[in-house]
Order: sequence, then C-alpha cells, then structure tokens
Amino acid sequence: MFIPESAYRSSEFAQTPPPSSSSTSTTTTSTNRMTVFVAEIACIMCSRTVGTAIDACWPPAGSVLLQAEGSTVLRRIQLNRLRCPDCGGYTEATEVTTRLLRRERPIDWQNDQPHRGRPPRWLVAQRAVAASLREHREA
Repeated sequence: MFIPESAYRSSEFAQTPPPSSSSTSTTTTSTNRMTVFVAEIACIMCSRTVGTAIDACWPPAGSVLLQAEGSTVLRRIQLNRLRCPDCGGYTEATEVTTRLLRRERPIDWQNDQPHRGRPPRWLVAQRAVAASLREHREA
C-alpha cells in the first residue's frame, strides 16, 4: 500500500513530545516518529477499491484521512458514512497495515559545508561564481 507524501507532511498526526526523564545521561533524538494504520477500503457489494484510509488508531473512533481511488487529495471523512461511488454499497477495510511516519527537518544540501580541511576546487569555483552573482545583483 502506498502512503501519499502529503500524509507525511500533514499536521493531522501531530505528536506531543514524550515527557522528559529525570536522567540526564540519556539523550533523546529530535525526530518525531509515529505509528499510523493504513487500511485499504473496498465496497462490500461490488468489491471495488474505494480508497485508502489513514489514522492513528484502528478501528477509528471518529473520522479518518481518506485518499479516494485515483485521487491525490487527502480528505477527512467518517468511515460509517462512506459509500461506494459506483454501486452505493457499504464499505469495509480489506487490508490494514501499520506504518512508521518519521518527520525530520529538511536538510539544505546547498548550505551544508565541510567542517574542516581545504574545500575541493569545484566548490571554490562554485562559491566564487555565487559571490560574484550576488555582488552583481546588489550593484
């Protein structure tokens, strides 16, 4: 099953930071990790795939994020109100899997510079061109 990229960036799965322990010797990482349930939703009557549901718990207590079949948009919907668009039948989860969502800060590879040593020639040339372009724009 495919989890759309927008689900990783979604604020729907906001996770509260874990409580800090009294021990100072252990270090915690700043990466947010959360387990989500991904379910493929299909019609009971015609067995066509209706979409993919994503939620933090399964079975869901309220609404879930749903990506309809053939769409790239995620929308919040209650599963008990979801009907098959072709035959109007009720829907049910056919396959439920768990996935780990990891939210990490984006890395700016352009500004990531070496920590020590002499930079390579191509990098010196690239920085010189960038500096001259900056000076040219300012002038």
